[in-house]
Amino acid sequence: MIKLIASDLDGTLVNEKKEFAPDFFDILKDLKEKDVKFCVASGRSVYALKKVFEKHSDDIYYISDNGGYISGKGIDEILFPLPLQLAKETVKLCLEVPQAQVIMCAKDKAYFVKPDEKYIPMINFYYTDYEIIDDYEKVNEQILKVAVYDPLGSAKNAYPYLKDKLDGTLLPVVSSVEWLDIMDRNLNKGLALKRLQEHFGIQKSETMAFGDFNNDIQLLKEADYSFAMANASQDVKVAANYVAPSNDEFGVAQKIKELVLFNRV
Repeated sequence: MIKLIASDLDGTLVNEKKEFAPDFFDILKDLKEKDVKFCVASGRSVYALKKVFEKHSDDIYYISDNGGYISGKGIDEILFPLPLQLAKETVKLCLEVPQAQVIMCAKDKAYFVKPDEKYIPMINFYYTDYEIIDDYEKVNEQILKVAVYDPLGSAKNAYPYLKDKLDGTLLPVVSSVEWLDIMDRNLNKGLALKRLQEHFGIQKSETMAFGDFNNDIQLLKEADYSFAMANASQDVKVAANYVAPSNDEFGVAQKIKELVLFNRV
């Protein structure tokens, strides 16, 4: 019996227009009535995720910042934050990446370092609580990760530039075509999902997970009912046990209705 469902957001739960399945919030209500916990596991920060889910936000658990922060009713935990000085050294290095925008992600706010005017629409889309700063040395709070927005393509531009230059305790993770996250190398969505499972006494055999990009691979490994979206990368499909219809076909909603609400598993 499924007791916990974890889904990535962009490229997975929502379509390319950033829309939910028309009946998704009815599905969420039905899951709550069946006492099935739903968790969104994203590279986005929790305050941005709560805005996406708006009035339903209190019915959801959150794995945000690619596993850096777990929150929801009964749990509030930061995992492996970056030492502040190391975070600042990382920002300095990231600022060398051509055309990239660097973001310092704290629990309750993001700090955008020296943004070009052309990045303002992106900032307003992905972040709700942020501060634009001219000097990252002014930041004096716990940092969960350093994010890099790379319009040239994170896998072919930022990642090759940074992967051999970072401190050995850090790991660069390509989280989408234009995004790269730099975190403690022990951290990932899977670790956070495992922590959530332990907190509620839920087993892998009682967990369903959905993802599309490489930062979802560890998440999928913590669920027996692991689904790569049809639009997922090949590495994700290899890691998953099953394939769901694409995000544009609202495959997550389809599989939840088929396998959980209609009591197939």
